[in-house]
Amino acid sequence: MGEERAVKYLKHRFYSILETNYARKTGEIDIIAKKDGYVVFVEVKYRNNTSKGLPREAVTPFKQRQIRRTAQMYIIENKLDCDMRFDVIEILGNRIEHIKNAF
Repeated sequence: MGEERAVKYLKHRFYSILETNYARKTGEIDIIAKKDGYVVFVEVKYRNNTSKGLPREAVTPFKQRQIRRTAQMYIIENKLDCDMRFDVIEILGNRIEHIKNAF
């Protein structure tokens, strides 16, 4: 549910969605998009409330390393030479926050 909302959010802001749920041995990337010459690797975190903290807090250093390694696989497989960045889309209830260059 959260990823579908994030895709709609990004499309509304003129991001081209390249892939969703890209998975390799190294990990999974929720959304891979492109905008303004950047390939953007997006981790989506959704929660109904903050009883377990903010959704963004679940993007731990371990998770960040997994996403970076998986992004490298995507770049190699698709023979891309481009700028890239890592974003987090935090969905807390009905609120969406897009954190660009999150890590």
